[in-house]
Amino acid sequence: MSISGEVKPLLLARQSLYWLWTTLFLFLTGCTGIPVETLTTYADAFAQARDAGDLLLDEISPIVSAKTSTAGNARCGTSRLGYPLCFDPDTARSQDNARINEDPSIIARRDALEAITLYNSMLVDIAEGKRSEEFGNRIDELVRLANSVAAIGVVPSGGMSALIPPSAAYAKDLANRLGQARANATVRQSILRSKDDIQELIQALADDTTPIYNIFRKAREIDLFNIRADRRIAELSGDTKAVAAANKRFSAISLSIKRFHESLTAYVNLLDQTSEALDVLVAAAETPQVTVANLTEVAVEAEEIRRRSNAFWVSIRKVRLAAAGSQ
Repeated sequence: MSISGEVKPLLLARQSLYWLWTTLFLFLTGCTGIPVETLTTYADAFAQARDAGDLLLDEISPIVSAKTSTAGNARCGTSRLGYPLCFDPDTARSQDNARINEDPSIIARRDALEAITLYNSMLVDIAEGKRSEEFGNRIDELVRLANSVAAIGVVPSGGMSALIPPSAAYAKDLANRLGQARANATVRQSILRSKDDIQELIQALADDTTPIYNIFRKAREIDLFNIRADRRIAELSGDTKAVAAANKRFSAISLSIKRFHESLTAYVNLLDQTSEALDVLVAAAETPQVTVANLTEVAVEAEEIRRRSNAFWVSIRKVRLAAAGSQ
């Protein structure tokens, strides 16, 4: 085993002992709610899961949005000599900013990630002991996001399948429940009862990684096909430098596909961990008086989310490095 492999378990063990002694001390000194520091750590770790999803969508957004743009303008295409047959200013803008003029299927997925994060922040407030009145506009924003997901998440577009099957109503149920809760002053109970809807949304994002991978893979395979053509032309002309450059690009793009697959694995593991963490946080928020077990579980979940999030960032960074090697 490497030195780093030996040290990492020791660090994790020390972190676990730290959280155990800290939570035990707080409990014995009369703490009746989960400490703000623990909840802040948890919330920060959870936000990393949202950022991970956004970054993953950034990788495929230009591909998906370009498909929609091309479908909407049948005149566009490439001539036999290789130049574009028309100019689309929206496509030009999207090259500099993947989030400009995005396909609705991408918007739905970003809204789903934001809805999960916003819901989690309200759970944190409940666990901290804040009153329902302090949630303010966040309830309205969560209702808006849930309605957005319910409206556009059921429509396949840009090569992406529906995020939510038309027969599944949990996003709409979530919006209706929270909307009624705001009117009937039952916000706290409705937030806690909405956990299963959020869990289904997390599972939908996990299932969504299959079409995400297929879209990325197919786009890169087109790149590989074009590189083969360039390499063949270079071989026929005897241009050894061009052949070497084509081989380098081919290897880099092939590697980026493998790395993207690895990043999706890390992302699914991260989503599974956030789902498990929600169960723990809801259980803690429902408990009238916090226990050492509650405190320890929330702290451990925060560290586990952070660990899996770090694994994702390492994987996605390798995708970017491989893609850079193809330039």
